[in-house]
Parts: sequence; structure tokens; C-alpha cells
Amino acid sequence: MSFNSLSGLIPHSLSNLTRLRRLSLSKNSFTGKIPSSIGSLLRLQELFLDNNNLTGSITRSFNGLVNLNRLELQHNNITGDLPVLYQLRNLFFLDLSDNRITGNFLTSRFSKSIIELSLRNNYLNGEFPLNVGELKFLQVLDLSHNLLSGIIPSVLFSHSSLQQLTLSYNNFTLLQMPEDLSYRNNKLIAIDLSYNNLHGFLPAFMASMPKLSALNLEHNKFSGMIPTQYAVKVVVPKNNTSSFERLLLGGNYLFGPIPGPLLGLKPGSVNVSLVDNCLYICPNTLYICHGGNQKSFLDCKKFRPMIP
Repeated sequence: MSFNSLSGLIPHSLSNLTRLRRLSLSKNSFTGKIPSSIGSLLRLQELFLDNNNLTGSITRSFNGLVNLNRLELQHNNITGDLPVLYQLRNLFFLDLSDNRITGNFLTSRFSKSIIELSLRNNYLNGEFPLNVGELKFLQVLDLSHNLLSGIIPSVLFSHSSLQQLTLSYNNFTLLQMPEDLSYRNNKLIAIDLSYNNLHGFLPAFMASMPKLSALNLEHNKFSGMIPTQYAVKVVVPKNNTSSFERLLLGGNYLFGPIPGPLLGLKPGSVNVSLVDNCLYICPNTLYICHGGNQKSFLDCKKFRPMIP
């Protein structure tokens, strides 16, 4: 029933379809609240209500959907706090992105079986929970475009299953460094921490993540020099490790010489960007410098008084 220009309220009579396993009403024009009667569809495994104009909070009756594997409610106008869905022990995929959901991001609200979790573009606030490691099967986490703040905990980089981490467009200020070497055994492929307020030096330890091939740290307040480890991972990664295919460091306050291995890169080989930093010896002819477009000397001096 997707793509049918259906409108009005979702009918309560759907609850009569007690043997239904898959319900897709996505990309219509339904309005109003999600009826609590949907919670009586005990055999339901997949529910798609995305891309409508649904309002109100997520009904607690969803906790009756004990066989639900996939729930997609993205692109609506759903409000209220994050729903408590930890009773849905078979829920593997949850997408609540592009709504108006508020409150703290609490991992205790979700089933420990969750594999993919997207809460992008909501109004979640507060700090990142340290117990995210309890979601042992989590592979994809997208919390971008929210109001989260404080520390990005090191437990994310030691997670045994996580492959994609997207925390861009928040207000994080500090990236916590791991205390041990467990991050060298993680499965992270892509990390996006762009458009935050992260301070300090670039996290050199990320160059030792064996599968990491995409790292975006653009538009933060990182300073210091570009770690040589980053350049090595771009050009000559170690055996049994992935190289950086995308390394975006623009919009920070990096200074000093560009690591030698990066100077030989050719356009189209890898996606590397150093634009809008304090790299005054970034030559115009080097494509990763984007025409030598760097911050003004005064801006860099103001941010880093020790720069000569």
C-alpha cells in the first residue's frame, strides 16, 4: 500500500488482520497519531510508516509487537521522548530519523538485539551514554543532526560489532581516547564526526583501526599537525588493513608541514581534503589543498597564539 497517495487517519480496523506479518504504508499522506490498535498485530515482523505526516508520540502498545524485526517511522512529525522499546527482543532495525523527537539518547530504551539504529535529524540532547557497549550487535549508529553534547566516549571505538558511526552536526566538544589497544580489533569502516566543536589534536589512534576507510573530521576545532599515521594509511597501509579512501580534515586549525606521503597524491586517487586550515605551505598545485584556500593568519593566530 506504499506510494498510493492515501490520506487521512490510519484505520483502526487494521488490527483485525491478526495474521499480518508485513505492513507497509510508507510514502503516503497519512496524518494524525499512530493508532494504538497496531500493537495487537502480534505476528507482525515488519512495519513501514515512513514518509507520511504522522504526529504525536509513539504509542506504548508497540511493546506488544514481540515478533517485530524492522520498524521504520522516518520522515514524519512524531514528537515526544524516545520510546521505550527494550521489550522488542527481535527488533534488529529501527529508523526514527527526520522527526521531532526530544529528550536524552538512552540505550536502555532499546533492545540489546538492535543492529541498525538511526535517530538522525531530531532534537535529542544531553551526553552520550557510556553503556552503549551493551548493544553488542549494533553495526550502524546514526545520531547526526541532533543537540548532543559533551564527550564522545572511547567505548565506541572499542565496540566489537560497530561498523558505521555518524555523529556529525552535534555539539560534542571532546573525543575520549581509548585507554587500551582494543580499538585495533574493531570493525569500524566509516566514522563521521564533522560539524561539532571537538578540540585538541587529531586522534592518531584512528589510523590503527584495521578496517577504517572513511574518516570525516571536518569543521571542528582540531589543532596541531596532521599525524604521519594518517598519511601512511592513505598511501601505504599496513598488511591486512584498509587504506583511507576518504580523509576529510578541512575546516579546522591544523598547521605545520604536510606529511610527505600526501604530497604525491594525484587527483582522483583518494578523497583527501585539507582546505580551510592554517597550512600556509599547502601549495596551490596540490589538489588536497583546494587551491591553497586556508584560514587567514589573524584567525589562526587568535585560535593558536603560539603559532609564529
